[in-house]
Amino acid sequence: MLLDVKDLVVKYNQIPALKGISLSVEEGKVTTLLGSNGAGKSTLLKTISGVLKPSEGEIIYLGRRINNESGHDIVKMGIAQCPEGRKVFPRQTVYENLKMGAYIRKDKEVESDIEKYFKQFPILQERRNQKAGFLSGGEQQMLVICRALMSRPKLLMLDEPSMGLAPIIVKEVFNAIRMVKESGTTILLIEQNAKQALQVADYGYILEVGRITIADDADALLHSDTVQKAYLGGA
Repeated sequence: MLLDVKDLVVKYNQIPALKGISLSVEEGKVTTLLGSNGAGKSTLLKTISGVLKPSEGEIIYLGRRINNESGHDIVKMGIAQCPEGRKVFPRQTVYENLKMGAYIRKDKEVESDIEKYFKQFPILQERRNQKAGFLSGGEQQMLVICRALMSRPKLLMLDEPSMGLAPIIVKEVFNAIRMVKESGTTILLIEQNAKQALQVADYGYILEVGRITIADDADALLHSDTVQKAYLGGA
């Protein structure tokens, strides 16, 4: 397993946000975590990436316990996160945003990686010299995904990539996620759009008020009566 979360407890001012959750992320697969607002999804990603520290439990990445590692070191280990709300560097160009994504790298292939993502996402090529703050929501989402990929992560964590986007743009974003999956990058996907998430994922977890309540293959969850009623608008 690439990532194992075991009995994780995370608190805000002594109030538990995650109440002993356990989950695994298999290498080369897309694992999705579904749940309503306030369920604890973003808290989990912040804890894996080192922004928050757990009170109890373990985060095991490539066989190594990373609970107390800094966010900077966790990125160096190969974990990258696309935060909720797109969070581009608005005053920097598209090209400069991508270059920032490679800040930990010392190799000579940064420019070739930028050109690779420009070829995969032609709209970013067209906007390469435009300030990122002037991009559309969908363009910004594609930019932050590519910016995270510039660190060459083993694990890419996506936090609500479809939030606030029009349906046609959501389709484009999930097509981009499929391209990343096909490249072999492991993905942990946090998403409220359950149908889209389960269609692209291999395995899924349902998080409710800080606890994992259901875990199964994504296709099984997609056709589950319980999940249909709770997250997909009925059977």
